[in-house]
Amino acid sequence: MCLIKQKLKTKHYQYLYLQQKLDTRVERENYYCEMYDCWDDTSAEDDRISFYYKWLKRINEKYNYA
Repeated sequence: MCLIKQKLKTKHYQYLYLQQKLDTRVERENYYCEMYDCWDDTSAEDDRISFYYKWLKRINEKYNYA
């Protein structure tokens, strides 16, 4: 029983880590676009970020990590 709780706790922290990494990536991308005025040519990166946000949202809805 203790091993199951430990595994769930580990997955919870992995989820939070991925969420933090994604937030950092968004902030870095926004900073880059503000500095170099590139708001129109970041569609591939925006698509990737939105895909991962949706993916993490589905995981959170299924397992209630956050």
